[in-house]
Amino acid sequence: MQSLTNRTDVYSDIAQALVQAHSGELPKPILPEALKQQLAQLSLLYGVPVDYMVPDIRLLPTESMRFFYLDRNWLDRLIDGAMSVGVLSTQDAVFNLAFFKDIYQQVDQAQVMLRSTLRGVTQAPPTVSGGPITGLIFRSQVVADFPGLEVQPLSNGTLLPILRMDTLSPNVLLCLFDGVPDQVELIQPGEGLQLGLFPNDPPRNGSDFHLFLRGLGEGGYPAGEQIQNRQGEKLRGYGAYRAGTEQPGRVVDITGLVNNIKTTLPDGALKDNVLTAGGFAIQLTKTAQKQSYDTADNFPPCRPSTTTGSTDSHE
Repeated sequence: MQSLTNRTDVYSDIAQALVQAHSGELPKPILPEALKQQLAQLSLLYGVPVDYMVPDIRLLPTESMRFFYLDRNWLDRLIDGAMSVGVLSTQDAVFNLAFFKDIYQQVDQAQVMLRSTLRGVTQAPPTVSGGPITGLIFRSQVVADFPGLEVQPLSNGTLLPILRMDTLSPNVLLCLFDGVPDQVELIQPGEGLQLGLFPNDPPRNGSDFHLFLRGLGEGGYPAGEQIQNRQGEKLRGYGAYRAGTEQPGRVVDITGLVNNIKTTLPDGALKDNVLTAGGFAIQLTKTAQKQSYDTADNFPPCRPSTTTGSTDSHE
């Protein structure tokens, strides 16, 4: 059975339409939303086997963190491979060849929106896309113990968007960032607020533990904020366990701890030099802790910096 349409004319019309669209005379084709989302997920390594990310387990030992770049050339080839599945004719091949840059651009824009889309959060369309993608893989018991662990990538103090944050296994966390951070902060979940003491290991100053002293709203020291000494160090109070008890090392000498706090706090920090029960509870407060990693001028490598709290400093 012969075609009623001249094939040469059909190919000519298709080619002419593609040329006009490529030059801007006709609207450029837009990828279907479902296809854009699927390609964006693929470009952020959704569905990519973990063995491709960490080919040898020795590259990611227990209690380790690895920082990396994502090669956009490699990601573009990944998209090419996915698009090639739908190439069934010369027309499809010509389309991909003519509009591959536009396809990459649309996928790059979908990358920035993907996490918000998956979480059902409204986000304004990005004004800039296609920049460097960096990330980290964190293998630690911390990932398993704190499912709500927060990650904050910072560049010159500005928070970078997180493109993806998922656990690859119970103790392995993968994060991808839109940009290159100079500092990455890992923060315990906010519900980690509790009362407690920090053990001294080994014991020092004749004490078994310490805490970081906080203002109580008196003497110019804001309530709840940790107090610094003249050297800029966090002011500490020290205490010990009671001796002669049935379970040594299990009962805190409260009287000794209170006296140490009262003696160590700056003049004027206590009203009438009285540490109330509420004031004592504030001194015992342990907020969610934060571990900062400073990437210096190069990414990678990365080196751990001082441990800090979300508004406090802990060691």
